Amino acid sequence: MEIRVERAKLEDAELILEGQRKSFLPLLERYQDHDMNPCNEKLESIQKSIAEHYFYKILVDEEFSGAVYVHENPDDLHFKLHTIYVLPEYQNLGIGQKAIEYVEKLHNSAVEWDLETPHDLKRNHHLYEKMGYVKTGKTDKINDNLTIIYFKKPIKN
Repeated sequence: MEIRVERAKLEDAELILEGQRKSFLPLLERYQDHDMNPCNEKLESIQKSIAEHYFYKILVDEEFSGAVYVHENPDDLHFKLHTIYVLPEYQNLGIGQKAIEYVEKLHNSAVEWDLETPHDLKRNHHLYEKMGYVKTGKTDKINDNLTIIYFKKPIKN
């Protein structure tokens, strides 16, 4: 199994949105977070993110299997794993970890990475902690079903 990550192009926006809908629909149904769930993102928003930030496609044996959206702060030293997903049929194969490792190496000027994830997605928590991310203690209650937990990863250069 060959895992490759490459920069998304504008023409990839529909594929990325379709993947987001497939990956995040179960979470939308669970959390009812209609205003912030990537499932409800508009195509124009993804196109803008591809053009202005760093959006990557994850490919497994040249087949689209997910995406990673990296947002940099203006100082180019603090980065955020804004959105990452692996399509359901590709999950539990180490693909997400490889994709995160790739973008972290690619953006090697970072002194810190941030991300956020739902409070009850313990598998996400385990992955992020295994990769050196730590819970910050900050949380945001979105609604009765969803609380967001924040993680950070300081980089020691």
